[in-house]
Amino acid sequence: MVDYYPSGCGVFGILRKRDAPKVKGDLVVRAIDRVRYRGSDKGAGFAVFNLEKRNYYVIKAFYNGNPSELKEVFSKYGIEVKNVELVSKYSNLCDCNLIALGDINEVRKAIRNINEIMWNGKERKGRVYSVGSSLHVYKGVGYPRDVAEQYRVEEIEGDLWLAHTRQPTNSPGYYPFWSHPFSSFNIAIVHNGDVSSFGANVEYLNSRGLNSFVGTDSEVLAFLFEELIAEGLTVEEAVKILINPSRRFDGLPKDVDYLYRNARLDGPFTAVIGYDSGDDLYLIAIADRSKFRPAIVGEDDSYYYIASEENEIREVSPKAKVWTLKPGSYFIASYKKGVISYGRSNEELKTFSPPPIMVPEKYDINAYNIGYKELNYEILKLAEKGKREITVANVLGHRYIGINLPARGINNLRINLYGVIGNAMANLNEGNEFYVYGNVADDCCDTMHGGKVVIYGDARDVLAQTFQNGKIFVKGNAGNRVGIQMREYKDKRPYLIIGGIVDDYLGEYMAGGSIIVFGKGYNGEPVGNFVGTGMVGGRIYIRGKVSPSKLGLQPPKYEVMRLIKALFLEGLISSEEYDSLKNEEYIGIVNKLKGEAKEYAKKLFEEKIGVPMYEYRELTEEEFKELSPVVNEYSKDMMDHSYEELLKEKFTVVTARKL
Repeated sequence: MVDYYPSGCGVFGILRKRDAPKVKGDLVVRAIDRVRYRGSDKGAGFAVFNLEKRNYYVIKAFYNGNPSELKEVFSKYGIEVKNVELVSKYSNLCDCNLIALGDINEVRKAIRNINEIMWNGKERKGRVYSVGSSLHVYKGVGYPRDVAEQYRVEEIEGDLWLAHTRQPTNSPGYYPFWSHPFSSFNIAIVHNGDVSSFGANVEYLNSRGLNSFVGTDSEVLAFLFEELIAEGLTVEEAVKILINPSRRFDGLPKDVDYLYRNARLDGPFTAVIGYDSGDDLYLIAIADRSKFRPAIVGEDDSYYYIASEENEIREVSPKAKVWTLKPGSYFIASYKKGVISYGRSNEELKTFSPPPIMVPEKYDINAYNIGYKELNYEILKLAEKGKREITVANVLGHRYIGINLPARGINNLRINLYGVIGNAMANLNEGNEFYVYGNVADDCCDTMHGGKVVIYGDARDVLAQTFQNGKIFVKGNAGNRVGIQMREYKDKRPYLIIGGIVDDYLGEYMAGGSIIVFGKGYNGEPVGNFVGTGMVGGRIYIRGKVSPSKLGLQPPKYEVMRLIKALFLEGLISSEEYDSLKNEEYIGIVNKLKGEAKEYAKKLFEEKIGVPMYEYRELTEEEFKELSPVVNEYSKDMMDHSYEELLKEKFTVVTARKL
């Protein structure tokens, strides 16, 4: 019996560079199998592209009946089918390949009609699930390796691959109809998350003549991309529409925003798209603007990579350069053109940590060929035998490391971890120390009550959630929603120090403790947007001057302008004040308003959204006295005493606003 531990879908994508060898299927299978735990036995699949000029289409369909009947079905719509091949069977379903000739528009129209008839009838007769001249999709019910064995995926080679392991959320998994990838005419997509704009997206596709869907939002995403490209948009233009960027910062042009309003995506999602334009191949990754799902990008001398977790990339390319997508950003690489968009600025890319050390000179446990539960058990056994320092080599995505120690009352233990650490390390930690010689995945140090965590690489999203006591030191960068809901009680105060840069929502709903962001080596503001949103306590120290527009969840500019105009018309501010305030950010305006005008603004916005206060200054004597010992300890761990000097510089100090 297979243990079932639901998580979230896992995705993987790889594109070869022009002079690199084709990608072997066994490499793709190994990569996606590294995150087997993210999915279940309810579905998996692969898509492979080979950039070749062909005058025919390979059509793939699941069909409940005799495969030979499909030839007659297609001929009714004027599509000449040269061959029908039975590839595999699922219960009473056949998985069939058809070789078809015809004009692309005629084939597209025929397949839409055929799917509507086969799928929407009283009995679901079948479904065309893949069409392409360069694309082949292999998907089914089971884990990735199960599907790979069924279709002998490991023996196939390609220029571009996608892979998926599925955790069903809004459609069943007992038939392969709902498995990923979803595809249409040399487009394939794998997806992790939920698209809450599903209804509006279906309405948009209905208006374009598409009326048959299996009911999974991932399929809708594939059709949306196809329709946008068919409208004549470039790949980058289509991607920008799908991402649905925030109107507050870099929204779409008004005419585009309105015209494609129902094609925009909303909700938590990471999607990986493969696309053959006819003369080039594209590998694309998109992240929603709140970045609720992970997206790791990588590159080495031969290939580009996209993954849910870094361990997928490290399994096949230990020395690749990796980084994360920013919230609401995208990565696009082309077989012929190279990288079109990295999803980050060049300055930000330079700050990400180098590949980790996987194997130290001496170690107690080699984690490479054991699962995360077994690794935790091995650590526990050594601790219970009295060993106080334990070193683990070849950590590759192992999650929940140390989760079983608090329940056993084990304290004063030092665990050295070499490699790529998986999700939820040191959660609930009380009195142990974790030293990580590499990067750490999402949700590290959740609800930590004490002890210490030192990370010599980067930390990903949701680091130090509800962090309550102890110290967390990160030498590199941290991701999205770092330090959210941090808190303190009496003499228990948590300290989080980040040497590099941080993405959006730093200190969201923060209630206590201190966060320091040094941004060392980065020439710019080292934080993303929405810093201190909903903050009710604690302090955030960001080295350098940060634009007030990045603080809190401020109202849109047009609403702020209406507020100032209303204050002027009501006689609460003078014309001179109006002129001086109309170009200010909201947070600056509120700081400058006085008397009745200030109270009016607070009632309208402030009490609802909790915009924090900020100052740009040197630390006070009291702050320096408190933080200096912690920074000295950080410097000692990082073997770099320059941080002690950086503490003497000016900081943007963010605190909760007093209402």
